[in-house]
Amino acid sequence: MFHETRAHLTFLAAVVLTVASCSDDGNTATAIALSGAFQTATLRAIPAVVSVSVEGQTPVSVHSLPIPEPFQKLFDLQKPEFELKPARGFSSGIILDRNGRIITNHHVVANASRVIVRLMDGREFGAEIIGSDPTTDLAVIRLQEEVEDLPIASFQDSDGVRVGDWVLALGNPLGLDFMVTAGIVSAKGHELTGRATALESYIQTDAAINQGNSGGPLIDLQGRVVGINLAIWPGPGFQGYGFAVPSNLALRVVEDLLEYGDVRRPYLGSSVNSFGAEDAEAFGLNAVLGAEVNTVDEESPAEKAGLEIGDVIIALDGTPIENATALTTALAGRQPGDTVDLTISRDGRRREVTAELGQFPRAQAAEQPAAGRPSALELLGFMVDSLTVGIARYYGYGLDHAVIVSHVERLSPAANAGIRPGQLVIKINNRPMEYISDFRSVARSIEPGEEVSVRVREPDRRETVINFRTRR
Repeated sequence: MFHETRAHLTFLAAVVLTVASCSDDGNTATAIALSGAFQTATLRAIPAVVSVSVEGQTPVSVHSLPIPEPFQKLFDLQKPEFELKPARGFSSGIILDRNGRIITNHHVVANASRVIVRLMDGREFGAEIIGSDPTTDLAVIRLQEEVEDLPIASFQDSDGVRVGDWVLALGNPLGLDFMVTAGIVSAKGHELTGRATALESYIQTDAAINQGNSGGPLIDLQGRVVGINLAIWPGPGFQGYGFAVPSNLALRVVEDLLEYGDVRRPYLGSSVNSFGAEDAEAFGLNAVLGAEVNTVDEESPAEKAGLEIGDVIIALDGTPIENATALTTALAGRQPGDTVDLTISRDGRRREVTAELGQFPRAQAAEQPAAGRPSALELLGFMVDSLTVGIARYYGYGLDHAVIVSHVERLSPAANAGIRPGQLVIKINNRPMEYISDFRSVARSIEPGEEVSVRVREPDRRETVINFRTRR
């Protein structure tokens, strides 16, 4: 890395000398040098970029025609119910190895019945889904036939990427083939959901990333992949910034998917927050550095290690922790079973504790929508679907592991009690609802005529408990 940095500085020095010696053409010389760097990086990386198209099903409103707002209110149709319709999706990907394995997006292939990959030379191949992870929105697919002379991507250590570095986003945005946009690294270490189970430490860039770019690579000026692009978050179009999964995290996710079939998430068992100057003074700290422990789960690695609410984690394995995101990022690089040394500040005094990381329960990433299960519908009177990007945008929810009411049977006990399409189902009988499998499981455990308690969240973020008795 030192030699690469020195070479980079030497290149910049050469550009500066060129500008200084040619004052009349200085701006042109600088632009030409940078343009040449963009071209070289693109030529090295773009042969390994692919276009990914899928055929499958997606939830859409059953109201196929626009309904004027007064009539929506009159007939209580402000929020649509959803049913599955045939759909096609398009995204990008990057070839990982000569075995035809490709990194792309989870949200594109999650419900796909058919996946087609098109190489830059125009050849098309069918592909199968090897593994998929909704939390990082990454998936691995593999060409269904052997292809000779596949170009493969070169990956760079994303920890070495710095704010201000030039980067290029490659992909197939908005139906346009194999395009390149340029920008800089705007920030690092971003979290987008704040979920404890999430592996989040995104690179932010101002390189234009639009729908279809996602799944493609974010590369440095040497054509090496430093990130996997995500769609714009959370708006429907380009807003001047986009995000990418750092290459180190992406490769770790891919490794887990290939070896275990899902992503093994390290579990400490505490939630943390960043804090301000006043808090730092109260904690007896000289600087606003560290992650404050807000909760400690019972029987968790954190509790066994002796962590307490109010502790401030200031270092992990000797590396300083700047804030809560830095701690999440550091833990994301570990595996369940790893032992970590935590330096904490408690009542102004430093302490050292050791924790053996556990593992979050396996996410049901490939669970299919529960539409069409008459037993659950007949019993509960409503059905749910996974919260997708499109549905979350419609209702104004943040994207999270959640299930949303997609259909309510008219005149059912659930409908009469106030269950409506568009509500997030938080708990049923005090059991958390994060995946379709959770809903199916609780539906199987409920008997006819049994009292059911459903905790729901409205689009205005208000939470309500709705109780009703199932049909006998």
